[in-house]
This record gives sequence, C-alpha cells and structure tokens, in this order.
Amino acid sequence: MDRLRLPSSSNPLLDIQVGGGKATIVSLCAIDLAGAGAPARVQGSFALNTDSGRFEGADWHCAALSEHEGGAMLRQAVSGGALELVSAWAVDAATGVVSRNDSLSNTGRETAIVRRCLARFCLPAGNYEVYFQQSRWCNENQGAWQALRAGELALRCAPGRSAQGCTPYACIRNVETRRGLAVHVLPCGNWVIRFSAAPAADSLPFVAVELGLSDENLRLALRPGESLALPGLLFQELPGGEPHLAAPALHEHMLARHFSKAKPEAPVVYNTWFDEFELLDVPRLRRQLAAARAAGCEVFVIDAGWFGAAGASWWAQVGNWSEKTDAAFHGRMREFADEVRASGLGFGLWMEPERVGPEAPVRSRHPEWFVPAGASARFDLARPEAYAWLRGEIGRLVETYRLAWMKMDYNFEMDADSLSGSELSGYTALWRRMLDEIRAAYPGTFFEGCASGGLCLDAATLAHFDGHFLSDTIEPADALRISQGAFLRVPPGRITRWAGLRSQGPAAPRYCLSTAGSPDTVLVPGGALWEPAVTADLDFALLAAMPGMFGLTGDLAGLPPAVAARVREHVAFFKEWRRFIAGAAAHLLTTPELVSARSGWIAFQFQDPAGKAGLVFIYRLGVAAQAPRWRLRGLKPEARYAVRRALTADHESAIMSGTELMTAGFAADPASAGGSRASAAAVYVVSCA
Repeated sequence: MDRLRLPSSSNPLLDIQVGGGKATIVSLCAIDLAGAGAPARVQGSFALNTDSGRFEGADWHCAALSEHEGGAMLRQAVSGGALELVSAWAVDAATGVVSRNDSLSNTGRETAIVRRCLARFCLPAGNYEVYFQQSRWCNENQGAWQALRAGELALRCAPGRSAQGCTPYACIRNVETRRGLAVHVLPCGNWVIRFSAAPAADSLPFVAVELGLSDENLRLALRPGESLALPGLLFQELPGGEPHLAAPALHEHMLARHFSKAKPEAPVVYNTWFDEFELLDVPRLRRQLAAARAAGCEVFVIDAGWFGAAGASWWAQVGNWSEKTDAAFHGRMREFADEVRASGLGFGLWMEPERVGPEAPVRSRHPEWFVPAGASARFDLARPEAYAWLRGEIGRLVETYRLAWMKMDYNFEMDADSLSGSELSGYTALWRRMLDEIRAAYPGTFFEGCASGGLCLDAATLAHFDGHFLSDTIEPADALRISQGAFLRVPPGRITRWAGLRSQGPAAPRYCLSTAGSPDTVLVPGGALWEPAVTADLDFALLAAMPGMFGLTGDLAGLPPAVAARVREHVAFFKEWRRFIAGAAAHLLTTPELVSARSGWIAFQFQDPAGKAGLVFIYRLGVAAQAPRWRLRGLKPEARYAVRRALTADHESAIMSGTELMTAGFAADPASAGGSRASAAAVYVVSCA
C-alpha cells in the first residue's frame, strides 16, 4: 500500500503516502502539511533522541502501512537501528476528530536511553499564530492567541500537575487563511507541546509542531524487548479558525470513545468545605444535613479536617487517615455516617491519597516508600508494598464508612522524577491502574478528582474518575469564565462544581425599599474563600453551577425559607436534566474570555447529538449591552422546536423551526423579568414540538 486516505474521499481527514521507503503524512484533518520543501530538521512524523543519536525525518524507514476499520497502523523503524515505532491512527468521520497513539519498542540487544520521543507534523511556510491556555490556581484555562514569527514556543505543565502552568491543548492557524488545527495531548505524566518556526532561505517560516511526553528531564531506560506507550493525541480542524467552534465535535467524540462506560449521572452533593472549612462541629453539621436533605441533596460529604493527630493541621497530617480524637467527630464519625444514611443521604469523605504530609506517621515508619517533593512526599508506587498500603487505605475508608462519595484531592507539585527518568509517566500509569482497580471494586462509590481545583483537569485524568472538580474559586462569574476554557478540552457534563451560598438576611436596602422590606441578601465566596464575600443574584449563582455535575456548599441551614425553596426548585430541575447534561455536547454561543472580563454575555447550548432536545444557559455579567438574538446550532432544519424559559411560572413557549433558530435565533434577556440586576441568568428548554 503506497497511499492511504481515511475516509476515502477527495478531502480525507488522514492522508499517508509511502515512497522510497519513507512514510509521509500528507494531510491531517483536511489541512495540508509541509512536504519535502520543509527544512530537513523538521521533516518526518516523529522526533527521537537517545544517547546513541538523534533520529528524525529520513532516519525513519517505513516497515508497514495497513488499514483497519476506521483507522490505520503505521510501523516505522530507525534505519540500521533497533528501535521501532508503531503509530495507531483512528479517524472519527462523524466528528472529524483524528487520534494517534504511539508505542516505541526496543527490538535490539542493548538498552536505549530515551531523551526525546515526540510526535511531529510540519505546516507549510506562512504567518501563524498559536492559541494556548495559561492555567493557575483559581485562574484555570485562560486562553489567548500569540503570533509565532520566529523562535520557539514550548508549553509545559508543572511536575505532576497536568493543567498547571499550561493545559495540554493548543491551536495553530494561518493568519491569512484562518485555517488551522487544534491539538490535544492526553497526558500520562508530564507533557510538552512545542511550536518551532523553521526559517527557510527564501520564504516565510515553516512551523513544526512536536507534542507528547515531556523531554525536559527525560532519561528513560528502554531495555531490550520493552515498549513505551506514549500519550494519546487528538487532532481537529478549527471551524472558521475558532477554537470554541470545535468544542461540540470534541465532546461527541470523547463521550463516545473515552466515556462510554462512565457513570451516566452524578448524585447532587453537599460538601461541608464552604460552611466553616476544616472546622467540623457536629451539632452544626446536623443542621446542615437537615438543610441539605430538604434541598434535595443525595450525598453529604465531609471535607478536610476529620483526620490526623491531636492538635495538628490537616495540611501536615495528610497521609494519617485515622480520625481525630480531640476535635471534629472525636473518633465517632461512623456514628455520624449512620445518621446521614438514616436521613436518606449517602455519606462521603475527602481524602488526598497522592500527597503525604511531613507529620504523617507512615513517612517515619517507611521512609523508603516515599519520594520527597518539598515538605510533602509522594509514594514510590513501583514498590509493591507502598502500592498495597495506599490501595488498602483507600479501600479501608470506603468500607469502614460505607462511602457513597470520595473526593480525592491533590495539593502539591511533584518532584522532577530523577529516580526513574520517565517524567512521571511510570508513576502516573501505576496511580491510574490503582484508580481503575478501586472503581471496579467499589462501583457504588462516586470518585471525584480534584487538584487544588482543576489543576489536573484533562481528558485522560478525567477518564479515571467519575467526575473532576472545575476550580477552587466558586465565585459564579469566575466559574463561568473558567468553564469556557475548560469546555474547549473536556466534556462539560463530567465536571463537578458547586454553588456556595450564605444569607445575610435583609442586610442592605433595595432601591426604593426599606432595609426591613428588602429581600434577603445572598452571599457567595469571592474566590476560594469567604473573604471577600460578594452579593449575588440567587438564580445566577445556582445556574452558574448547573452546566455539569451540580453540588451545593456553604451555610444551607442559614438560608431563609424563600431562598431555600428556590434552591429546591433548581435542584429538582437539575435532577430532571442531569443525565441529559452528562451526555450532551456543548456549543459555546459566545467567544471565551478571560476571568478578568467581568461584563458581557455568556451562553452555552447543551445539545443531544440527534438534535431533538437542548438546554440553553444564558448569563449576563455585570452591565452588558442589549442581549443579542441567540442563534442555536446543530438542530434539524426542518424540525419544529418549542422554546420556553424554565424555572418560571410562565409555561408559554415559542414555536420556531430549526432553520429559524439557527439563522434568526430567539430573543432572551434573563434580566428582563426581574428588573435591572447587574448579573442575571436563565435556562431555556428547546425541544421538538
């Protein structure tokens, strides 16, 4: 076979040509790649550095190219060497997403020390710009475009934290044609995406894109007969050159290929953290439990503060998973768990399994099990006894407290992995194996990932949890802006999030009303803490947490009856639609902006792939211009749809055709029914009439 086009058409998503013993990727996602005219140093589909030399472009010989259903297998070998690369390509014709999974094998008799092993493609000469996301605590997924005229742009993560520093996702487009690609790394360990402008003597620069396992500290010994599975890669064309227009196709692809066996929905959770943080007072918790039950919550989760030695901080005592005896439940948490279950809710706990604090007794008893990372440490999971201990502690907590939910946090940067030289890929593979074992052993428990919020929120990590937390800031506008960036990379219905509420009563007068006659003031955290707290419209705060896996936190017991009743209405609505949300693709009807953008409009259209039903979430942030008409996407042009505002007493709906909704759109301003509130939100149900 000397040419393979998938699917077979004049405009294939993947085009591979073989000639002269070499394999060339001619086009990817219908985007033409650079051919022989590119500088030799950026040619070829793989870049490998070992202690024996550098292998790229002409150094690779095509051993075989074969087609299988929906994909291709390309086998290449280093000319005259003993290293073989197998690239498994898959083409999802329905969504336009192309995937690549590489495996590097040592077929020789000598150990090879691998220092770089990156997939590569090269774009023709031109002017290009790159979209990538800066990501830090409470400011995850903050994307912007940057011109790439010369030199190199390397995107990396912090050690062990796949979405801290940058996220494993980027886009590149030609400035003139606006045609481009989105690239996604599905990381296992540290990762890198590198864009290099390769100048030619008489033209604009070519751009080489290399991506995969980080090469910053890579020094991996690949022994004879061993193989190294490299991070999975996904590629998409950018419709109109815009990242947000590629999101729904990615969601459909991931839900079908990566999350097909995931839990179909999540219970509505109440978490204690934003009540009084790590201070756990049992009488107060009982009041919160009663309020959570009345609100319709289904799980009650105790966050950090329940474990460790007397008088010690929870931060230093992580790894000591025995109950506190001098505070919190005083060693009687099982009794409280029974109370929770007796009230009709499941019981949940917070745990941070990967980090071990400096005061955890297990560190002094078994120092050989740990790899230091600052004051904290991680387990050396390659040691069977360390693996077994951690696996046993997680299982013990699930069984002892009959957990319906476990929140698994991760609050540190790891070491540089000088021990294995694998950029934490070996550690990550073992940790994920443990997660898979635990989820298989306890299928009735919901395992939620968290990493100081969303600092490990990537599609590969998410596939090993039942859901993953969005961000430690739960301020509604923050959460919405952070969501916009997250939705470019992961399916939104698998992301957990909270509305954190506290009431100040009628503390401030509404215009033209007395203080006593004004409605209750609802406060939400202004970030990851209650200082500062900010006022919020109740519907806005609740709907900001709804497009995903919905939860509550804060002082539910202190909410006045009218506010508590409105919370119940939102919880009931979410329960009606949660399975739909978990399996829906999301169209971003407004362009993503940074967290600092505190005014304007945000809208998401959650749609089933068949185009029969949808939810449209509309948010007004601050003082915004007049609401646009909301043009929907992905509907059946000939179908008739009913559009009605949910969570209102008005059940009237407008009937419009799919063509009308996609071209003219529908008018909706969430503030119109409630006056001139600075921020407001509404959700609309769109269903086949």
